[in-house]
Amino acid sequence: MTEYSDMPVYFHRLAPGRPSEEILYEFYKEGLIICHYENEASFSDNDYDDSTDIEEMVQLAKSGGICLIQLDADNDYYDRGRKLGVVTPGTEPFILGVRSDGTRTKRYTDSKEAKNVLENNDEIEYIYKAVQLQEDVRELGSGEFLLSSYEPPFTTLTQWGVVDDQIRSILSDTPLPTDEPTSYSPDQTERLCEEYLREEYGYYPLIQPGGRGGVNQSFDLIGGINNNRAFGEVKNIKGTSDSALNDLEAEAGSGKRAFYFSRNPVDQDRDGVEVILLEEVINTLQEISRTNLMMEEMTAR
Repeated sequence: MTEYSDMPVYFHRLAPGRPSEEILYEFYKEGLIICHYENEASFSDNDYDDSTDIEEMVQLAKSGGICLIQLDADNDYYDRGRKLGVVTPGTEPFILGVRSDGTRTKRYTDSKEAKNVLENNDEIEYIYKAVQLQEDVRELGSGEFLLSSYEPPFTTLTQWGVVDDQIRSILSDTPLPTDEPTSYSPDQTERLCEEYLREEYGYYPLIQPGGRGGVNQSFDLIGGINNNRAFGEVKNIKGTSDSALNDLEAEAGSGKRAFYFSRNPVDQDRDGVEVILLEEVINTLQEISRTNLMMEEMTAR
């Protein structure tokens, strides 16, 4: 993965204003990263009423990066696949117009020229700002892309640092080591910890919390161990999370067990909170054929 090791990873949801589902699908097939917002021919956030991701796109074009593209799930052509590729440093962003009949204008790299030609032009229904994947472009079918990792919601384009290693691994077809906590995405790590609790304590899940809302958003695992309720927080990060420990300590008590899974030891014990290192989780699961196979599949590319 040497050639990609210094490149940031981005996530792009291709879901701008649309003349048709088919045109957006064509953009997706071509590996285009598209921003619409208003019908403005500009690469600057200053020219828009609300904050946009366009300057993020310009930075991606300038410095380069790896990008995973998801066609909007509401699109008629969506098949659960993803497009993955590299934007090479120094790639020029461009502006293009789409007419009401679906035909496109040429690509304009000069925003002033694009403004003169496209804005206030009755033939142009949409003005898009775009960057194209340049290298190592590949389609990931739903069976190949198993890295859900809570794809960033409500965004067009954003850096996606929590899955840097996993996306680079997919792009380069290089497996990650099964014995390293950093080889697993956040959602994969939660599954490992759930399996650990199942093997060690007979844990059974009650719900899969997930997401960013609801009364259970503070916990990654909610289930039971014998007649006790069990709550777990999983933090595969460089440090520790005081807020997660606080939430668990507040929940711990009679008839409840609270688990904090961590890459690093916790400096100060919390009442009722059981700390389990991810190293222990991985070592335990590697000794079990079923879970070891699961880990190999998670890290294989």
